[in-house]
Amino acid sequence: MESVLPPEVARKLLHKDLANLVKRVHEGKKLTRSEHSMLQNLAGMSAGHSGPTHARNFVELAEILGVSRQALGQWRRRKDSPKAAANGLHEVAAWREFMRQHNLKGSEVPATDEEASLKARKLLAEVEERELRLAVKRELYVPLDVVRQEWTTRVGRAVSLLRNKFENELPPILSGLDATGIQDECRKAIDEVLGLLHAGDDVA
Repeated sequence: MESVLPPEVARKLLHKDLANLVKRVHEGKKLTRSEHSMLQNLAGMSAGHSGPTHARNFVELAEILGVSRQALGQWRRRKDSPKAAANGLHEVAAWREFMRQHNLKGSEVPATDEEASLKARKLLAEVEERELRLAVKRELYVPLDVVRQEWTTRVGRAVSLLRNKFENELPPILSGLDATGIQDECRKAIDEVLGLLHAGDDVA
């Protein structure tokens, strides 16, 4: 019979997985396909089963953070401590981040699913941005502005060549030709213009 992990145990394991992914990314290591998939799943994790995201007062906030009211009272006097919202609620995620930045210790209770999902989304964006930079460096992708500039240049040169062919070069050549000859000369001119557009290297 298949065993089912209690929800709280499963949640702790997920948060531990996220912590390991954060460590690997910050160490500059490349995520495996399964790790990338795990990060995407964490990023898309529903917040519907998350713990409290806001506290109504400092007593409740201290309990959620797993710290004493005395410690929280000292922290709240710091100038950069999170402030209560206009409705008087205290954001748990903001306080956890404040504790992390100042290396303030609380309980070992993991972050809520909502906080973990937000952290995973930020980490996923960081991973994807780094992968894109590497792909561009390896010339697997070309920046859009480079493509736009190159294409605009090629189109401009093609239009210039097309006008020169049909306005200057071809009229004297076509004047003494029959229909078949005119068709051949026009085809050559068009092929030359298309060759300029499709050339892999710059055409002088």
